Amino acid sequence: MRWALQVGTLYGIAIRIHFTFIFLLAFLGLISALAFGWLGALRSVALILLVFVCVLLHELAHCTVSIRYGLRVRSITLLPIGGLAMFEDLPREPRVEIRIALAGPAANFVLALWLGVLLLVVNPGGLLRPHISVEALLPSLFWANVYIALFNLIPAYPLDGGRVLRAWLAGRTDYIDATRRAAAIGQVFSMGFILLGLVGVNPWLVLIGLFVFWAAVAEERIVVLQSALERIYLEDVMLTEFHTLAPSDSLFDALDRALHSLQDDFPVLEDGQVVGVLTRGGLLRAFGGQGWNNSVQAVMSSRFETAQRRDTLASAFNKLIGRSLSMIPVLDGSRLVGIVTLQNVLRSLSFLSRKSARDFEVLQR
Repeated sequence: MRWALQVGTLYGIAIRIHFTFIFLLAFLGLISALAFGWLGALRSVALILLVFVCVLLHELAHCTVSIRYGLRVRSITLLPIGGLAMFEDLPREPRVEIRIALAGPAANFVLALWLGVLLLVVNPGGLLRPHISVEALLPSLFWANVYIALFNLIPAYPLDGGRVLRAWLAGRTDYIDATRRAAAIGQVFSMGFILLGLVGVNPWLVLIGLFVFWAAVAEERIVVLQSALERIYLEDVMLTEFHTLAPSDSLFDALDRALHSLQDDFPVLEDGQVVGVLTRGGLLRAFGGQGWNNSVQAVMSSRFETAQRRDTLASAFNKLIGRSLSMIPVLDGSRLVGIVTLQNVLRSLSFLSRKSARDFEVLQR
């Protein structure tokens, strides 16, 4: 996601904070400082950070169950209105999607249970006042987790409850049609959020409604496009006319081929087997570091992804985007038969997006 700062990784998952979240902290801290002094500002910032730790645990619960079912998770981004986990794969089996969706609210209910037990010992009255206040940190965290869990269970796609609804519908109809119906229901809820926010002068509810509305539209389009990509095999779009390099070739050989072709990245072959990939960035870094006398083997990347010719375009696109690759060698067994680059995949997507947009309009009728 753009405008997000990566602050670390957990179990190989990139944890990012969107710049608007940092702005929110600064804004609320300043308002609290003006109203209640610096001690009040520190309490406000501490409460927000602790609530978003609960949001992070909510998203990590989704990710943990996803990984258990073999799905790859790219990142978690914290936004002012919650967290967003980005997956490389989409669950298509209804029971798997239901379990992944319910894992997040379940994590918040477990946290609320632990905090509730602690409140019974320390401050039983905190359980009877369902409000969030910087003056009562423990009760606020208890009720925050309850509210986060209950809100996410609303059947407004793409909230967790909406994903459960989509999975339930997918067990009874086509996956795309199930997504369309769940998204339509989500948009109805989003309009309700916006209306309630306008009537009650609650800008956060209006913002949440807008987010749910556009997220539902975006995810519906993604599912339609993903469905189109899954029907196309790499052998239909891969480049079959390309140059290769050998580990013993000099970097001047690589530069000469790059200058006299439109190819930026090269598979490196030894005895007919792919042993590495030389990227444009690697070649430029080698020359920038005055490594003119190096061989291809010295600067090639030995950590690369391959695909089979009967793999889908969707799987290649997920690898290219999810792992920041620019080229994937395509094999027939172990024999190199083609390459797919981010450029030629995006070119294919530009044509497919027009078709998927037309299909989307047909589905809307």
